[in-house]
Order: sequence, then C-alpha cells, then structure tokens
Amino acid sequence: MEVLVVGNTAYVDDDFCAKAFPGDHVKVVAAAEARHDESSPHASWKELLQHLEQAYEFDRVVYLSNFLTPHTDTVGDIELLRSVFRSCMSRRVQLLFVAGPASAEGASGAVGRTGKGIIARAANDLCRYYAVREGVQAKILRAPFLYTASAALDDPFFVPLFDSCLTGSVALQGAEDAAFPLLCAEDLAVLVRRIFDSWDASFETLDVADTFHRTSGEVGEALKALFPGLSVAYGDSAGYALPVSDTVRVRYGWFQRYDLLRDLSTIQARWGAGRIKKINPLRAAIDRIQMRSLPIKCLETGVAWVLFEVLEHLFSQSAQLNVLDYRLLYVVLIGTLYGLDFGLVAALLASVGLAASYFTQYGYTFQGLFYEPSNWLPFIAYFVVGAVCGYVQLRNSEAIRAERDQNELVRNRNTFLTQLYHDAIEDKRAYRRQIVGRHDSFGKIFAVTQELDVLNPRDIYRKCCELLGEILENDSVAIYHVSGGAFARLVAASPAIAEDAARSLTLEQLAPLLGDGGRSNLWVNRELTPGLPMFGYAIERDGAPAVLIFVRSAAENQMTLYYQNLFRILCGLVESALGRAFDYEAVAQDKRCVDGTCVLKQAAFGQELAAEQALADSKMGSFLLLRVVPGMEPVGELVGAIGPAIRESDAAGLVDGDVLYLLMRQAKACDLPIIRERLSAKHIAVEPVDGEDIVALLQHISYTGDGEGVPLDLACRCCRLAADSCAGLPDAVDAFEVGPAAGARAHAGCDSVGAAVGPVAGGSAIGPQRGVWRGAERVCAGVAALQRRPASQHPGARP
Repeated sequence: MEVLVVGNTAYVDDDFCAKAFPGDHVKVVAAAEARHDESSPHASWKELLQHLEQAYEFDRVVYLSNFLTPHTDTVGDIELLRSVFRSCMSRRVQLLFVAGPASAEGASGAVGRTGKGIIARAANDLCRYYAVREGVQAKILRAPFLYTASAALDDPFFVPLFDSCLTGSVALQGAEDAAFPLLCAEDLAVLVRRIFDSWDASFETLDVADTFHRTSGEVGEALKALFPGLSVAYGDSAGYALPVSDTVRVRYGWFQRYDLLRDLSTIQARWGAGRIKKINPLRAAIDRIQMRSLPIKCLETGVAWVLFEVLEHLFSQSAQLNVLDYRLLYVVLIGTLYGLDFGLVAALLASVGLAASYFTQYGYTFQGLFYEPSNWLPFIAYFVVGAVCGYVQLRNSEAIRAERDQNELVRNRNTFLTQLYHDAIEDKRAYRRQIVGRHDSFGKIFAVTQELDVLNPRDIYRKCCELLGEILENDSVAIYHVSGGAFARLVAASPAIAEDAARSLTLEQLAPLLGDGGRSNLWVNRELTPGLPMFGYAIERDGAPAVLIFVRSAAENQMTLYYQNLFRILCGLVESALGRAFDYEAVAQDKRCVDGTCVLKQAAFGQELAAEQALADSKMGSFLLLRVVPGMEPVGELVGAIGPAIRESDAAGLVDGDVLYLLMRQAKACDLPIIRERLSAKHIAVEPVDGEDIVALLQHISYTGDGEGVPLDLACRCCRLAADSCAGLPDAVDAFEVGPAAGARAHAGCDSVGAAVGPVAGGSAIGPQRGVWRGAERVCAGVAALQRRPASQHPGARP
C-alpha cells in the first residue's frame, strides 16, 4: 500500500516506518520543512500535497499533530490538517489523526481556557466534520507527548532542553506535581500498525492511557542526575490528564513498554555524541570564502599580499619570528582557498615581493640575481607550492561539481519518472472511468439496448439523439433517412442544431462519406473537409444506405480512437434496433394501412403523430399536420391519390373513416405556402391543424383506436392515472371510458381526492370548457401505465 506520513514527523525514521507499515511504500513529509524548503519546486504546502496525492494515490494517511511535542509553539497545525482532509475527499483513504494530550475532552479547566487547548480540540471537531459530512474514513488517536530514543533523530523537545542544561539552569512549564505523560515513538508505531490491521470505516476517538504517570518533578530530578549542579525551575501549569481508557489495550492487545526515565540517559548520551560531530566553524568559514565572486577573490588576493608583505617587513629583523616565510604562507593560503589560477597569481606576487626585498634590503642587481642559480630556488618553490595547493583545491572543486551535476541529473531523472508515473496514474483513472463509469460501462450499454427496444423508427431516432448526445457528450448529432435513393431527409437532430441543420441533402454531397465507410460503415473526417460531419455512420438496408447518423462537430479531445469505437458501438446498437423496427413495419404494412394504399389507419397514424409530437417537444424536429378539406371528390378517391402528392418521408392517415390528415415531417409554418402549391397541383386543398387541435386529435385517437382500446400513453397529455389506482375513489372512473367528457371526469375525480399535480413546461392552459383537456402543463403525479383493454368493455363505448 501507499502510505503518507505527514505533520510533526520529527519522531519518524526508517525504524518507525518498518514497524508501523511493514511491506508498504511510505512517503514522509514534514509540514514545517515543506513550507520553508527553498529547493522544493512547489510554491505552497497545498500544491505539494496535491502533487503527492496525484503521484502516489495514497491508501493510508497518518497525520501527527504538532501538539505531540511538549510545550511547542508551532502554528498552522489545523490549517495543514484541513488541507490533508480536502485531498482525501471522495477517495477511499484511511486517515489516522494522532493528537496530543491537549486535545483530550477531559482536560482540566485551566487548559480548556488556553488557546492551545481550544485549537487542539478544534482539530478533533474538524476530523469529526469531514468524517460525518464528507465520508472520509478517519479516526482520532489521542496519545501522550512523544519522545524518540532513535540514534537517527534529534528529539525536538529534549535536545533543546539538554542545550539549556549546559547553562546550569532549566525551566519546565508544568508544576512540580503536574502530570507529564510521555510515550515512546516506537510504541506508537506498533499501535498504528495494529489499528490499520483491524481498520473499520466508522469514525471513533481512541485514547492511549498514561501507563507510568510521570510528573514534571520526576523529569526534573532525572535531569539533575544527568547534569550535576543543574537548577530546575517549575511553572504553574496543571499539566494534562488523559482519560482513563482500556479500549486500546483490550481491542488491539497493546501496552506501553518504554519509560522515559529509563530512556533519558540514552537520549542524553546520543545528544552528547552528536555535539562532537558538529561541523567545524573554520571549515564552514572556508566554504563561505570559496563561494565568493571573482572580483571579491581578486580584491582579497591583493589585500592579503599587501598584508603579508607588511608582516614580512616587520618581522624580518626579529630572530624568533624571522624563521617563518610569510610569502610562502601567503601562497599556500591563496592556492588552497581559490585554486590553481589564484595560486599561481599569488606565487607571482610573492616573487615580486621577494625580488623587491632583494633589491632594496640586500643591494642585489638584476644581473646578479638572475645569473646566480641559487637565487632561483625561492621563486621556484613559490610557484611549485602555489601550483600544488591550487591543483588540490581544483581537484576537490571538480569532484564537488561532478557530484552536483550527478545529483542534478538524478533529480531530473526523478522528475521525469515522476511525470511518467503521474501520466500512468491518469491513464489508470481514465481506464477505470471507461470500465466502471456511467457513460462507458457495460451496464450503460445494456441500458442503451433497453432504451432502443421499441418498434417505431421515430421513437428510435429520438432516443438515438438523446443517448448519443449524453454518452458522447456532444450536442451536434443529426439523423437522416434516405428517401428515393437520391436524397437524405432530416428526421431528428440535437436541440442545439435542430434549427440550422440542413433538412435535405443529396447523396452526391455525401459521396465521400458513403464511399469511404469501409466494412464498419464508420467514416471520420480526418481531412477536415468543410460541409461534412466529423463522424458519420451509414446504416444499410438491402445493400443501400437507409439511415445516416452524423456528428457534425467534435472537440479536439474527441477526435480519438476511443470516441470512434464508442460511436461505432452505439450506432451498431441503433442499427440493430432500426432493423427490427423496419422489419416490423414491413410485416405489419397491410394491417397498418388502408387496403391498396399508403394511407395509415387511425391507430397507426396516431402512433406516428405521437412520435412526431415527442420529437417536437424534445426540440429535435418539427412537423406540420394538415387536414384535407373535403371537396367534390369522394374520400376514397383522395385516399388513392394522396400517395404521389407527398414525400416518401411524410405520412397520411384516415381518421373516423372520413377525415384525411397529412403529416409533413421536418416542415415548418414558413413551408406551408410551398406545400399548398404542390398539393393544389393535385387538386388537394388543405388547412393546418394547430397545437390544441393536435392534442385533441391524439386524445380522440387514443380513446377510439381502430375498434379496440389502445394505451392512453400514446397521446394523453393530461391524466395518466391508472384505472386500478383510481378504483374505490369517489367519482373515479376508468380512464379508458370513451369520449373526451369521460377523460375530463376522470381527471376531476383524481383531483378531487387530492392527487398531486404540477406544472410541466410547454403547451397551453387547460380548457375544460372546450370539452377536451388540452396542453401538457399539468399531469397527475404518481402516474402508472394503463392496462390495454378493449374499448367495448367500457360504458358509453360505441358499438
């Protein structure tokens, strides 16, 4: 598992992690260091925490409170705890908050009135809030103050306390008899492991009892034994009394093993050994000198030369101090500090000073100095010493630089691998969303199959637009039906493009799409050809295209193989559903139409009209309903002649045996003059049917049918209360009772007994005075599907 240990990590080392999380990958982040580390690439603690969560996807988080350190004044603990909780929201993370004794609810009144005690207990409330309101799996472990006896760590309380003891006096905040509970970090590690081994999702607060009951006076006496002559001063604080609880001991079989008074001598011995290993101040000063800039180095080299020349001149007459060659010391110092180049420069300056002293003090001439080889030896020694010291320093500098370059390379490699790991995590999350997510799961595919399990192609078109828009997250879906082998007529489109979508396309315009679909019938506009959709799918029937499904536009992140495959799968499901619907229509053609014509019977026409009305209500299409005005011609002649006068995508229906209606699909009011002109050429006069009359016609068809009752769901827009749910109610009637007045009485009966009704968008106000319930504004709540029953079984049915 991935584990994050964060907060007051001064007590956490490799041994702690091995005992608390054996076999797990543990990331330890010190909150105080993270906020002040200038080398960190993250600007804030929140950004660092988000990076860690994204890179490692932790399963467990342990937050160690700053109040686990005795008498600490660290601030920002509750803010960091809140950041940790926010990063754990909506994820199954097990979070253990280890709080100090100040957070105990049974703390004394004095503590409760201090700001530290209030803040400590506020952290408990914060944990409870995120556990209850946000569903984070969290537990609170209230423990005594911590101390560590590890050789790899410096105890944040006792190390400064020991430094103070060197001054001869030390002060403890608690009173001499005040409780001073202390727990070894090694004991805490064992308890943390046992808590996670038996973890449950419930929120609870666990109290660790103070086994040894140590006081501030006992700690002071132990310090006096380690530092003879030490003076200990005590404060007036009442200390912290932890609640007496054996839950941890009974449930987890844990007990405290280590006592501070026995470990204090070990901590003091390791502290003393650590003081000896501290960095030499001289070495630190030399390192700072070596990091100076070039002009400073040159200035210091010149000043040092003048200084050593003055020393050489002053001490040249002293018998005791003249034994030291100050010029050679100058060369060694500069070469050691600044390297080979400055070592040779120092040797040159020392040689100039030596030659000047020969000329001024000993009366040498240049010829005498140059032609006597024994005089060369000091000059040669200066250059040799300067070169050797400079080379040693240069070699060390190059080794340090090589190590830095290697560290930088490792850091860059680690950054690259971290990015790769982060990308892998993102890919894993994306695959998980595809497998179990709502839009991509097998359950969703099954739901799509159920949605498309209808026999009316118009209903399939509407559901196809809805499902493709939802699953593909795209609002530019359009569906065309191929008519006559030359044109593609629009049958449905997403509401966002329904107004401006082309209502008719020639197959010549779609030649690239129809000719490059391949065996899968899927076409992708990889060339970004203007005027063509980004995705297209052709559904064939009898070897020719019958239905075309387009996605007109797609975002950049949707032009992927994943979206292509998803679009192909969904279109394949639509193709199967349309195949069943077309086969049903072909088989039921004789039953649906008037003998020898393409005019639909009353019930079939009602189904088509209801489907078109549903498309219009969803803003996925439009239609015009026209009533043929009776003329001199008999109705039979009009029925026989209406076929050539309308498009293949349109429909005609005969209602009540003597009224002929025309359903003009994807037509608008502005198209009415053109339609009338075309029909007038066939000597057919028509008049439009408005929305209110369409609702009345649908209700009339649903009440009467073709001699048998049909489900009221096909058309009713007012009362859908099931007959069985109305049974036994005052004034309740069977909703299949024939006639609009019966429908009105049924609604009034339902409303009289308090059936809840509510407004629905669209339509017009209900007008009972017309004898018909109109519009779609009010529908009965608690609607159930009506039983299919013959109309002849209802009172008032026509014979």
